[in-house]
Amino acid sequence: MKPSIASLNRKNALNRAAFSLIEVVLAIGVFLVTVLALVGLLGPTLQSVDEVEKTDEVSSVVNTVNAFLQSSSDIAPGASKFDAIYKAVGSDGFATMFVFRQFTSATSSDVQLKVGFSSADTEIDSTAHLAVGEFDNAAGPIYRVILTPSSVLPAPAGNETKYRSAERDATTKTYTLNSSLAAYEEGYFAVEVRIYAEVPPTPGGAGFVVSKTLAASAETDPLFTYNTAIVR
Repeated sequence: MKPSIASLNRKNALNRAAFSLIEVVLAIGVFLVTVLALVGLLGPTLQSVDEVEKTDEVSSVVNTVNAFLQSSSDIAPGASKFDAIYKAVGSDGFATMFVFRQFTSATSSDVQLKVGFSSADTEIDSTAHLAVGEFDNAAGPIYRVILTPSSVLPAPAGNETKYRSAERDATTKTYTLNSSLAAYEEGYFAVEVRIYAEVPPTPGGAGFVVSKTLAASAETDPLFTYNTAIVR
């Protein structure tokens, strides 16, 4: 008995609706290539996001440092902020600041911004110092900020080294301030600002060195470096 035309049409329709093994393999191959391409793009994308976050964080630290240096009355209450910063940098060749976020208590999730000078900078008033114990509850990186004489300090004609050394020190990679405050005749003091990101201490305060020499800081590359000026 010959198959009817209707049954032949149904059979042809089923054949057209089915996929061959080659078609299935090709489809899987295209899918895998697409997935691998997307995975390859994911790495650079995540890296870009991380870089943007780091840039935002550095920008926030820079703004905090500049605002504190220019406007904080704690640096020298009732006296000259310019004089205090100049003496602090000139005393040991550098001054140290810290910027970080701190939990308000050991059991709290509330965070506050902390900024101030190292207690070793005695030319700065103690109200602008950060106590050693304040670092214990740091919420994230502690940014160590090193202030040194800048390469853009004024250089009077015929006496280019009046205010600073001609070359950077080979060990500390910084300039030396040659002038006392009394002999400094300019209306601003240019400083180089180096920012280092450091790991906060473990519970109990271990693992973080508050006082570092200039040479010890220079052993690692700063996260960011820029110049600013303290106006008289």
